[in-house]
Amino acid sequence: MEDLFNSAINHLEQLVTFDTSNPPRAISESGLLDYLESIAGHNLSITDHGNGSYNCLIQQGNPKHLINVHLDTVPAGDGWKTDPFKLHTENDVIYGLGACDIKGAAAALLSLIESYDSEYAILFNTDEEAGNSTCIKKFLETDHSYEGIIVAEPTNNLAVTCHRGIFTGTKKFKGKAGHSSEKRGLQDSAIHKLIHWSEKALKVAEDHTETSYENLHGLAFNLGHINGGIKPNIIAESAEVRLGLRPLPNQDISELVAELGLSDSNEEEFIQGFSGPSLPAQGSNIDLKAFAHKLNLSLSSPVNFWTEASLFNEAGYRAIVIGPGNIENAHQANEFIHLSQIKESIEIYKGLLK
Repeated sequence: MEDLFNSAINHLEQLVTFDTSNPPRAISESGLLDYLESIAGHNLSITDHGNGSYNCLIQQGNPKHLINVHLDTVPAGDGWKTDPFKLHTENDVIYGLGACDIKGAAAALLSLIESYDSEYAILFNTDEEAGNSTCIKKFLETDHSYEGIIVAEPTNNLAVTCHRGIFTGTKKFKGKAGHSSEKRGLQDSAIHKLIHWSEKALKVAEDHTETSYENLHGLAFNLGHINGGIKPNIIAESAEVRLGLRPLPNQDISELVAELGLSDSNEEEFIQGFSGPSLPAQGSNIDLKAFAHKLNLSLSSPVNFWTEASLFNEAGYRAIVIGPGNIENAHQANEFIHLSQIKESIEIYKGLLK
């Protein structure tokens, strides 16, 4: 076990050095693909889907399960106390960009396949953080014989069988430009129209406060970015807001779209962005908890964050989420993971690689 753990830390040290930030998603220049090839050799199949989207399937034999790990990260951003592309260890804590989300899991898996003589299948993809899931969608265009899919995300090594969906888009408003001294600006300003719509949309979200699914409550709704107008003395001719919502598994997205007023009109336009199902996906009758129990995994409570496991489930697969690390330590400066969680994940994944 100690040899596997040391190997995993060595792999993580290398993986963190590869700048797989998304954007810009310069995967081929990062050195990642060459590194995977040096480990997996002829067992590695790389499919380039363009724009930095690579599916890297490492497979030996005909395993029952596929383990999926994304190797792209969010950009490093500001506030790092150490080099984000160099592993830094303090006691039981290890720092580095992607160490928690989710290169720690990738390192554990690479250590296993180097010493594993049986059957296994690991799919590394590189565009999960892009908000389009091209890699997984392309992978699902072909039928596969796997009995189950395990998606690695930071879940404290507990099996997640339920999470929210995701829906994003941009709502645009048209106004009539003019001098702000004209009283008609109250009605004609695109910014004013955006604000009035926003007030109604936020009220809709508040009205869903009591809606629940297991331990998840309410509609997660966010106005993420607003842009419009030119200056204070000009009636705004245009304005737009980029928004996102995270529906519960029992909330119908088409009904929510109607309630929130996300439709086109003479003065409004809605451009849909990325949309992903909840887990379990609506219409799925697969018992994911039973699948997790069959794999002898400890269950997590439902989580708020979205994962690509829902895409696999929507396509008809038994799909769950499990990996080392805490999601609260991801997507921020000084991202970290506990060494003990990596060690624990090696044992978990060892039991799943078959």
